[in-house]
Amino acid sequence: MTNKFFDRTTELASLKERYESMCKGRGSLVVIYGRRRVGKTELVRHFFEGAKCQKLYFYVDLAERRVILDSLQKSISEQLGDNVIFSDFDDFFKFIKSKSDAGPFILAIDEFQRFLSTAPEVITSIQKYWDDGFKDKRIMIALVGSSIGMIQRITSRAGALYGRADKIRVTPFRYQDFRQMFADLDETEKIVRYAVFGGTPYYLEKTLQFTDTITAIDELVIKKDGSLSEEPKTLLEYENFRTHARYNSILQSISSGKDVLKEISDFTKVPVTALPPYLTKLDELLSLVDKKDPVLGKERLKRYQITDNFFRFWYKFIFENQTTINLNNRSFVKEKIKSELNSYVGRLFESVVRELLVAYQGKRIGNIEINFNQIGSWWDRNSNEVDVVAVNFKEERILAGEVKWSSHPVGDEILDELVRRTKLIGVAGKYEYMLVSKAGFTKSCEEKAHLLGALLIDINRLKALFDAA
Repeated sequence: MTNKFFDRTTELASLKERYESMCKGRGSLVVIYGRRRVGKTELVRHFFEGAKCQKLYFYVDLAERRVILDSLQKSISEQLGDNVIFSDFDDFFKFIKSKSDAGPFILAIDEFQRFLSTAPEVITSIQKYWDDGFKDKRIMIALVGSSIGMIQRITSRAGALYGRADKIRVTPFRYQDFRQMFADLDETEKIVRYAVFGGTPYYLEKTLQFTDTITAIDELVIKKDGSLSEEPKTLLEYENFRTHARYNSILQSISSGKDVLKEISDFTKVPVTALPPYLTKLDELLSLVDKKDPVLGKERLKRYQITDNFFRFWYKFIFENQTTINLNNRSFVKEKIKSELNSYVGRLFESVVRELLVAYQGKRIGNIEINFNQIGSWWDRNSNEVDVVAVNFKEERILAGEVKWSSHPVGDEILDELVRRTKLIGVAGKYEYMLVSKAGFTKSCEEKAHLLGALLIDINRLKALFDAA
Protein backbone atom coordinates (compact mmCIF):
# COMPACT_ATOMS: atom_id res chain seq x y z
CA MET A 1 0.00 0.00 0.00
CA THR A 2 2.85 2.41 0.75
CA ASN A 3 4.14 2.06 -2.82
CA LYS A 4 0.89 3.20 -4.35
CA PHE A 5 0.78 6.74 -5.74
CA PHE A 6 -2.26 8.81 -4.82
CA ASP A 7 -3.81 11.90 -6.36
CA ARG A 8 -1.59 14.74 -7.75
CA THR A 9 -3.47 14.61 -11.06
CA THR A 10 -3.30 18.39 -11.50
CA GLU A 11 0.44 18.55 -10.80
CA LEU A 12 1.17 15.57 -13.07
CA ALA A 13 -0.88 17.11 -15.87
CA SER A 14 1.10 20.34 -15.52
CA LEU A 15 4.42 18.48 -15.68
CA LYS A 16 3.26 16.42 -18.64
CA GLU A 17 2.26 19.58 -20.52
CA ARG A 18 5.72 21.04 -19.99
CA TYR A 19 7.34 17.75 -20.96
CA GLU A 20 5.44 17.63 -24.24
CA SER A 21 6.40 21.24 -24.97
CA MET A 22 10.04 20.38 -24.26
CA CYS A 23 9.94 17.42 -26.65
CA LYS A 24 8.88 19.84 -29.39
CA GLY A 25 11.95 22.03 -28.82
CA ARG A 26 10.89 24.52 -26.20
CA GLY A 27 12.84 24.25 -22.97
CA SER A 28 11.00 24.03 -19.68
CA LEU A 29 12.23 25.28 -16.31
CA VAL A 30 9.91 24.50 -13.45
CA VAL A 31 10.23 24.94 -9.69
CA ILE A 32 8.32 22.34 -7.66
CA TYR A 33 8.05 23.46 -4.08
CA GLY A 34 6.13 22.93 -0.87
CA ARG A 35 6.90 22.29 2.74
CA ARG A 36 8.56 19.11 3.94
CA ARG A 37 6.71 15.79 3.70
CA VAL A 38 4.03 16.81 1.16
CA GLY A 39 5.25 14.38 -1.51
CA LYS A 40 7.34 16.47 -3.92
CA THR A 41 9.95 13.77 -4.49
CA GLU A 42 7.31 11.08 -5.07
CA LEU A 43 5.62 13.38 -7.57
CA VAL A 44 8.86 13.74 -9.53
CA ARG A 45 9.58 10.03 -9.40
CA HIS A 46 6.10 9.21 -10.65
CA PHE A 47 6.49 11.75 -13.44
CA PHE A 48 9.85 10.20 -14.37
CA GLU A 49 8.20 6.80 -14.81
CA GLY A 50 6.02 8.14 -17.63
CA ALA A 51 8.71 10.21 -19.37
CA LYS A 52 10.13 8.40 -22.41
CA CYS A 53 13.50 10.08 -22.61
CA GLN A 54 16.81 10.24 -20.81
CA LYS A 55 16.55 11.71 -17.35
CA LEU A 56 18.68 12.39 -14.31
CA TYR A 57 17.47 12.79 -10.74
CA PHE A 58 19.89 14.24 -8.21
CA TYR A 59 19.40 14.87 -4.49
CA VAL A 60 21.54 17.65 -3.02
CA ASP A 61 23.09 16.75 0.32
CA LEU A 62 24.37 19.31 2.79
CA ALA A 63 28.01 18.74 1.85
CA GLU A 64 31.07 20.46 0.43
CA ARG A 65 31.31 21.23 -3.29
CA ARG A 66 33.71 18.37 -4.03
CA VAL A 67 31.52 15.85 -2.26
CA ILE A 68 28.46 17.03 -4.22
CA LEU A 69 30.38 16.85 -7.51
CA ASP A 70 31.53 13.31 -6.70
CA SER A 71 27.94 12.38 -5.88
CA LEU A 72 26.81 13.87 -9.21
CA GLN A 73 29.36 11.79 -11.09
CA LYS A 74 28.16 8.65 -9.29
CA SER A 75 24.47 9.42 -10.03
CA ILE A 76 25.23 9.98 -13.72
CA SER A 77 27.12 6.71 -13.93
CA GLU A 78 24.29 4.78 -12.25
CA GLN A 79 21.36 6.40 -14.09
CA LEU A 80 22.82 7.27 -17.51
CA GLY A 81 25.82 4.95 -17.85
CA ASP A 82 28.23 7.81 -18.54
CA ASN A 83 31.55 7.89 -16.73
CA VAL A 84 32.40 11.55 -16.17
CA ILE A 85 34.73 13.64 -14.07
CA PHE A 86 33.77 17.19 -13.14
CA SER A 87 36.26 19.75 -11.86
CA ASP A 88 33.48 22.25 -11.21
CA PHE A 89 29.76 22.74 -11.73
CA ASP A 90 30.34 24.42 -15.09
CA ASP A 91 31.59 21.03 -16.33
CA PHE A 92 28.32 19.51 -15.11
CA PHE A 93 26.18 21.98 -17.07
CA LYS A 94 28.30 21.46 -20.18
CA PHE A 95 27.59 17.76 -19.81
CA ILE A 96 23.85 18.45 -19.47
CA LYS A 97 24.02 20.60 -22.62
CA SER A 98 25.61 17.71 -24.53
CA LYS A 99 22.85 15.36 -23.39
CA SER A 100 20.12 17.77 -24.51
CA ASP A 101 21.85 18.17 -27.87
CA ALA A 102 21.43 14.42 -28.38
CA GLY A 103 17.71 14.32 -27.58
CA PRO A 104 15.02 15.23 -25.05
CA PHE A 105 16.46 15.28 -21.56
CA ILE A 106 15.04 15.86 -18.05
CA LEU A 107 17.12 17.02 -15.11
CA ALA A 108 15.55 17.03 -11.64
CA ILE A 109 17.50 18.52 -8.73
CA ASP A 110 15.93 17.81 -5.34
CA GLU A 111 16.48 20.22 -2.41
CA PHE A 112 18.22 22.50 -4.89
CA GLN A 113 17.95 25.50 -2.54
CA ARG A 114 20.80 23.94 -0.54
CA PHE A 115 23.12 25.19 -3.25
CA LEU A 116 22.61 28.67 -1.80
CA SER A 117 24.79 27.75 1.16
CA THR A 118 27.05 25.06 -0.36
CA ALA A 119 27.63 26.25 -3.94
CA PRO A 120 25.65 29.41 -4.79
CA GLU A 121 27.25 29.59 -8.24
CA VAL A 122 24.98 26.72 -9.32
CA ILE A 123 21.91 29.00 -9.15
CA THR A 124 23.56 31.63 -11.35
CA SER A 125 24.81 28.89 -13.69
CA ILE A 126 21.24 27.71 -14.20
CA GLN A 127 20.31 31.30 -15.07
CA LYS A 128 23.28 31.66 -17.44
CA TYR A 129 22.79 28.36 -19.29
CA TRP A 130 19.04 28.93 -19.51
CA ASP A 131 19.46 32.35 -21.10
CA ASP A 132 22.28 31.15 -23.35
CA GLY A 133 20.32 28.37 -25.00
CA PHE A 134 18.65 25.86 -22.68
CA LYS A 135 15.35 27.69 -23.12
CA ASP A 136 15.39 26.76 -26.83
CA LYS A 137 16.55 23.17 -26.40
CA ARG A 138 14.80 19.90 -25.70
CA ILE A 139 15.56 20.07 -22.01
CA MET A 140 13.33 20.15 -18.96
CA ILE A 141 14.83 21.21 -15.64
CA ALA A 142 12.78 20.53 -12.53
CA LEU A 143 14.09 22.21 -9.39
CA VAL A 144 12.53 20.70 -6.27
CA GLY A 145 12.69 22.51 -2.95
CA SER A 146 11.32 22.34 0.59
CA SER A 147 12.54 25.62 2.06
CA ILE A 148 9.73 27.84 0.85
CA GLY A 149 11.43 31.02 2.03
CA MET A 150 14.55 30.28 -0.01
CA ILE A 151 12.49 29.24 -3.03
CA GLN A 152 10.63 32.53 -2.92
CA ARG A 153 13.89 34.48 -2.76
CA ILE A 154 15.34 32.65 -5.76
CA THR A 155 12.21 33.16 -7.87
CA SER A 156 11.30 36.67 -6.67
CA ARG A 157 11.87 39.81 -8.73
CA ALA A 158 15.42 40.12 -7.38
CA GLY A 159 16.16 36.38 -7.69
CA ALA A 160 18.22 34.62 -10.33
CA LEU A 161 15.28 32.62 -11.72
CA TYR A 162 12.70 35.42 -11.82
CA GLY A 163 10.69 35.33 -15.04
CA ARG A 164 12.37 32.12 -16.17
CA ALA A 165 10.74 29.39 -14.08
CA ASP A 166 7.17 28.22 -13.80
CA LYS A 167 6.17 27.27 -10.26
CA ILE A 168 4.15 24.32 -9.01
CA ARG A 169 3.30 24.39 -5.30
CA VAL A 170 2.58 20.96 -3.83
CA THR A 171 0.12 21.09 -0.95
CA PRO A 172 -1.39 18.49 1.41
CA PHE A 173 -4.27 16.31 0.24
CA ARG A 174 -7.85 17.46 0.47
CA TYR A 175 -10.25 15.10 2.24
CA GLN A 176 -11.55 13.83 -1.08
CA ASP A 177 -8.02 12.77 -2.07
CA PHE A 178 -7.23 11.49 1.42
CA ARG A 179 -10.16 9.05 1.17
CA GLN A 180 -8.42 7.17 -1.66
CA MET A 181 -5.52 6.38 0.63
CA PHE A 182 -7.77 4.98 3.38
CA ALA A 183 -10.46 3.28 1.35
CA ASP A 184 -10.65 0.36 3.81
CA LEU A 185 -11.64 2.53 6.79
CA ASP A 186 -15.29 3.33 7.47
CA GLU A 187 -16.27 6.96 6.87
CA THR A 188 -16.36 7.88 10.55
CA GLU A 189 -12.81 6.64 11.11
CA LYS A 190 -11.67 8.37 7.90
CA ILE A 191 -12.89 11.71 9.17
CA VAL A 192 -11.27 11.21 12.57
CA ARG A 193 -7.97 10.21 10.93
CA TYR A 194 -8.08 13.23 8.62
CA ALA A 195 -8.96 15.59 11.46
CA VAL A 196 -5.90 14.43 13.40
CA PHE A 197 -3.24 13.81 10.77
CA GLY A 198 -4.42 16.06 7.95
CA GLY A 199 -3.42 15.56 4.34
CA THR A 200 0.39 15.41 4.42
CA PRO A 201 1.34 12.14 2.65
CA TYR A 202 4.35 11.37 4.85
CA TYR A 203 2.28 11.60 8.03
CA LEU A 204 -0.51 9.54 6.52
CA GLU A 205 1.81 6.81 5.34
CA LYS A 206 3.01 6.40 8.92
CA THR A 207 -0.58 5.73 10.04
CA LEU A 208 -1.36 3.05 7.44
CA GLN A 209 -0.33 0.25 9.80
CA PHE A 210 -2.98 1.30 12.35
CA THR A 211 -6.69 0.59 11.99
CA ASP A 212 -7.47 2.70 15.05
CA THR A 213 -6.60 6.42 15.09
CA ILE A 214 -6.13 6.60 18.87
CA THR A 215 -3.48 3.87 18.66
CA ALA A 216 -1.79 5.74 15.82
CA ILE A 217 -1.75 8.91 17.95
CA ASP A 218 -0.27 7.05 20.90
CA GLU A 219 2.49 5.31 18.94
CA LEU A 220 3.41 8.07 16.48
CA VAL A 221 2.78 11.29 18.39
CA ILE A 222 2.52 10.80 22.18
CA LYS A 223 5.36 8.30 22.42
CA LYS A 224 8.59 10.22 23.10
CA ASP A 225 10.49 8.68 20.19
CA GLY A 226 7.42 8.48 17.95
CA SER A 227 8.22 9.35 14.34
CA LEU A 228 5.88 12.38 14.40
CA SER A 229 6.35 13.47 18.01
CA GLU A 230 8.54 16.48 17.15
CA GLU A 231 7.44 17.13 13.57
CA PRO A 232 5.88 20.63 13.94
CA LYS A 233 8.88 22.01 15.83
CA THR A 234 11.23 20.43 13.31
CA LEU A 235 9.44 22.16 10.45
CA LEU A 236 9.81 25.58 12.06
CA GLU A 237 13.52 24.92 12.57
CA TYR A 238 13.90 23.73 8.97
CA GLU A 239 12.48 27.00 7.67
CA ASN A 240 14.93 28.83 9.94
CA PHE A 241 12.18 30.53 11.91
CA ARG A 242 13.77 32.63 14.61
CA THR A 243 12.02 33.26 17.94
CA HIS A 244 10.58 29.73 17.96
CA ALA A 245 8.96 30.37 21.33
CA ARG A 246 6.85 33.18 19.90
CA TYR A 247 5.66 31.13 16.91
CA ASN A 248 4.90 28.18 19.20
CA SER A 249 2.84 30.42 21.47
CA ILE A 250 0.89 31.86 18.55
CA LEU A 251 0.10 28.41 17.17
CA GLN A 252 -0.88 27.13 20.59
CA SER A 253 -3.17 30.11 21.07
CA ILE A 254 -5.02 29.59 17.79
CA SER A 255 -5.30 25.83 18.29
CA SER A 256 -6.94 26.41 21.67
CA GLY A 257 -9.66 28.60 20.13
CA LYS A 258 -8.17 32.04 20.80
CA ASP A 259 -8.43 33.06 17.18
CA VAL A 260 -8.83 36.85 17.05
CA LEU A 261 -5.90 39.25 17.37
CA LYS A 262 -6.85 40.52 20.81
CA GLU A 263 -7.18 36.98 22.21
CA ILE A 264 -3.92 35.86 20.60
CA SER A 265 -2.21 38.93 22.04
CA ASP A 266 -3.59 38.29 25.53
CA PHE A 267 -2.44 34.66 25.40
CA THR A 268 1.04 35.23 23.95
CA LYS A 269 1.72 38.64 25.55
CA VAL A 270 2.74 39.88 22.10
CA PRO A 271 1.28 43.34 21.36
CA VAL A 272 -1.56 43.32 18.83
CA THR A 273 0.40 45.62 16.51
CA ALA A 274 3.37 43.22 16.52
CA LEU A 275 1.42 40.05 15.66
CA PRO A 276 0.66 40.48 11.91
CA PRO A 277 4.25 39.88 10.65
CA TYR A 278 4.40 36.55 12.50
CA LEU A 279 0.97 35.47 11.24
CA THR A 280 1.87 36.53 7.70
CA LYS A 281 5.06 34.48 7.78
CA LEU A 282 3.19 31.40 9.01
CA ASP A 283 0.77 31.89 6.12
CA GLU A 284 3.07 32.79 3.23
CA LEU A 285 5.97 30.45 3.99
CA LEU A 286 4.23 27.40 5.41
CA SER A 287 0.51 27.86 4.65
CA LEU A 288 -0.10 27.04 8.31
CA VAL A 289 -2.26 30.00 9.30
CA ASP A 290 -5.07 31.69 7.43
CA LYS A 291 -7.47 34.47 8.30
CA LYS A 292 -11.16 34.21 7.53
CA ASP A 293 -13.96 36.75 7.43
CA PRO A 294 -17.55 35.71 8.13
CA VAL A 295 -19.47 35.10 4.91
CA LEU A 296 -22.01 37.94 4.59
CA GLY A 297 -20.52 39.37 7.76
CA LYS A 298 -18.19 42.18 8.70
CA GLU A 299 -14.51 42.13 7.83
CA ARG A 300 -13.42 43.41 11.23
CA LEU A 301 -14.68 40.15 12.75
CA LYS A 302 -11.93 38.12 11.06
CA ARG A 303 -10.59 35.02 12.77
CA TYR A 304 -7.31 33.18 12.37
CA GLN A 305 -7.15 29.43 11.94
CA ILE A 306 -4.47 26.77 11.63
CA THR A 307 -4.99 25.27 8.19
CA ASP A 308 -3.07 22.03 8.72
CA ASN A 309 -5.01 19.51 10.80
CA PHE A 310 -1.96 17.78 12.25
CA PHE A 311 -0.41 21.04 13.41
CA ARG A 312 -3.72 22.10 14.94
CA PHE A 313 -3.93 18.77 16.76
CA TRP A 314 -0.29 18.81 17.90
CA TYR A 315 -0.41 22.32 19.31
CA LYS A 316 -3.71 21.65 21.05
CA PHE A 317 -2.90 18.30 22.67
CA ILE A 318 0.85 17.64 22.54
CA PHE A 319 2.62 20.97 22.92
CA GLU A 320 1.01 21.86 26.22
CA ASN A 321 1.47 18.32 27.60
CA GLN A 322 5.16 17.84 26.84
CA THR A 323 6.15 17.79 30.51
CA THR A 324 3.67 14.99 31.16
CA ILE A 325 4.94 13.08 28.12
CA ASN A 326 8.56 13.50 29.24
CA LEU A 327 7.56 12.00 32.59
CA ASN A 328 6.41 8.91 30.65
CA ASN A 329 2.76 9.47 31.58
CA ARG A 330 1.50 8.67 28.08
CA SER A 331 -1.74 7.23 29.40
CA PHE A 332 -2.79 10.58 30.91
CA VAL A 333 -2.34 12.38 27.59
CA LYS A 334 -3.98 9.57 25.66
CA GLU A 335 -7.07 9.64 27.90
CA LYS A 336 -7.28 13.42 27.66
CA ILE A 337 -7.24 13.18 23.87
CA LYS A 338 -9.88 10.44 23.89
CA SER A 339 -12.17 12.52 26.09
CA GLU A 340 -11.87 15.65 23.93
CA LEU A 341 -11.51 14.11 20.48
CA ASN A 342 -15.18 14.34 19.47
CA SER A 343 -15.26 18.05 20.21
CA TYR A 344 -12.02 18.54 18.30
CA VAL A 345 -13.18 16.55 15.27
CA GLY A 346 -16.47 18.47 15.18
CA ARG A 347 -14.78 21.68 14.04
CA LEU A 348 -12.89 19.85 11.32
CA PHE A 349 -16.04 18.04 10.20
CA GLU A 350 -17.37 21.42 9.03
CA SER A 351 -14.48 21.78 6.57
CA VAL A 352 -15.20 18.28 5.18
CA VAL A 353 -18.82 19.31 4.54
CA ARG A 354 -17.75 22.51 2.81
CA GLU A 355 -15.40 20.48 0.65
CA LEU A 356 -18.31 18.20 -0.30
CA LEU A 357 -20.32 21.21 -1.48
CA VAL A 358 -17.38 22.43 -3.56
CA ALA A 359 -17.16 18.98 -5.17
CA TYR A 360 -20.85 19.24 -6.13
CA GLN A 361 -20.70 22.69 -7.71
CA GLY A 362 -23.11 22.75 -10.65
CA LYS A 363 -24.90 19.60 -9.45
CA ARG A 364 -27.73 18.79 -7.10
CA ILE A 365 -27.80 17.12 -3.72
CA GLY A 366 -31.35 16.01 -3.10
CA ASN A 367 -33.69 18.87 -3.90
CA ILE A 368 -31.03 21.60 -3.59
CA GLU A 369 -28.98 22.93 -6.46
CA ILE A 370 -25.36 23.47 -5.43
CA ASN A 371 -24.29 26.63 -7.23
CA PHE A 372 -22.57 29.37 -5.22
CA ASN A 373 -20.02 32.18 -5.47
CA GLN A 374 -18.77 32.09 -1.89
CA ILE A 375 -18.64 29.52 0.87
CA GLY A 376 -17.54 29.63 4.49
CA SER A 377 -19.10 30.23 7.90
CA TRP A 378 -20.97 33.14 9.45
CA TRP A 379 -20.61 34.57 12.96
CA ASP A 380 -21.32 37.76 14.87
CA ARG A 381 -20.09 39.44 18.05
CA ASN A 382 -22.75 37.72 20.18
CA SER A 383 -21.46 34.18 19.65
CA ASN A 384 -24.10 33.35 17.05
CA GLU A 385 -22.69 31.11 14.32
CA VAL A 386 -23.77 29.22 11.23
CA ASP A 387 -21.35 26.42 10.37
CA VAL A 388 -21.78 26.46 6.60
CA VAL A 389 -22.97 29.35 4.45
CA ALA A 390 -22.89 29.11 0.66
CA VAL A 391 -24.09 32.15 -1.29
CA ASN A 392 -25.25 32.59 -4.87
CA PHE A 393 -25.22 36.38 -5.20
CA LYS A 394 -26.81 36.50 -8.66
CA GLU A 395 -29.80 34.38 -7.69
CA GLU A 396 -29.86 35.71 -4.10
CA ARG A 397 -29.88 32.16 -2.72
CA ILE A 398 -28.22 31.28 0.56
CA LEU A 399 -27.63 27.72 1.74
CA ALA A 400 -27.19 27.61 5.52
CA GLY A 401 -26.05 24.46 7.26
CA GLU A 402 -25.45 23.11 10.74
CA VAL A 403 -22.88 20.33 11.16
CA LYS A 404 -22.94 17.98 14.17
CA TRP A 405 -20.31 15.42 15.18
CA SER A 406 -22.25 13.81 17.99
CA SER A 407 -23.18 10.31 19.10
CA HIS A 408 -26.84 11.31 19.38
CA PRO A 409 -29.27 11.87 16.49
CA VAL A 410 -29.97 15.51 15.72
CA GLY A 411 -33.41 16.70 16.80
CA ASP A 412 -35.77 19.25 15.29
CA GLU A 413 -34.65 21.88 17.83
CA ILE A 414 -31.33 22.11 15.96
CA LEU A 415 -33.18 22.89 12.75
CA ASP A 416 -35.26 25.51 14.56
CA GLU A 417 -32.09 27.11 15.92
CA LEU A 418 -30.51 27.14 12.45
CA VAL A 419 -33.53 28.98 11.04
CA ARG A 420 -33.36 31.46 13.92
CA ARG A 421 -29.68 32.20 13.35
CA THR A 422 -30.11 32.77 9.62
CA LYS A 423 -32.47 35.62 10.48
CA LEU A 424 -29.59 37.28 12.33
CA ILE A 425 -27.44 37.35 9.20
CA GLY A 426 -29.45 40.30 8.03
CA VAL A 427 -29.15 39.67 4.30
CA ALA A 428 -32.25 39.29 2.15
CA GLY A 429 -32.59 36.30 -0.13
CA LYS A 430 -34.00 32.82 -0.46
CA TYR A 431 -32.67 30.70 2.41
CA GLU A 432 -32.27 26.93 2.06
CA TYR A 433 -31.29 24.69 4.96
CA MET A 434 -29.00 21.73 5.49
CA LEU A 435 -28.22 19.55 8.50
CA VAL A 436 -25.28 17.15 8.55
CA SER A 437 -25.04 14.66 11.40
CA LYS A 438 -22.70 11.79 12.16
CA ALA A 439 -25.45 9.98 14.10
CA GLY A 440 -28.43 10.74 11.88
CA PHE A 441 -31.70 12.47 12.82
CA THR A 442 -34.73 11.98 15.00
CA LYS A 443 -38.08 11.27 13.34
CA SER A 444 -39.41 14.68 14.35
CA CYS A 445 -36.38 16.33 12.74
CA GLU A 446 -36.94 14.38 9.52
CA GLU A 447 -40.59 15.46 9.46
CA LYS A 448 -39.78 19.13 10.01
CA ALA A 449 -36.99 19.00 7.43
CA HIS A 450 -39.46 17.61 4.91
CA LEU A 451 -41.82 20.53 5.53
CA LEU A 452 -39.02 23.08 5.11
CA GLY A 453 -37.39 21.32 2.17
CA ALA A 454 -34.21 21.06 4.24
CA LEU A 455 -31.40 18.75 3.16
CA LEU A 456 -30.41 16.02 5.66
CA ILE A 457 -27.07 14.22 5.33
CA ASP A 458 -25.98 11.48 7.71
CA ILE A 459 -22.61 9.72 7.62
CA ASN A 460 -23.80 7.03 5.19
CA ARG A 461 -25.16 9.59 2.76
CA LEU A 462 -21.99 11.64 3.12
CA LYS A 463 -19.96 8.57 2.14
CA ALA A 464 -22.19 7.89 -0.87
CA LEU A 465 -21.92 11.50 -2.02
CA PHE A 466 -18.13 11.54 -1.80
CA ASP A 467 -17.98 8.18 -3.57
CA ALA A 468 -20.06 9.55 -6.42
CA ALA A 469 -18.35 12.96 -6.66
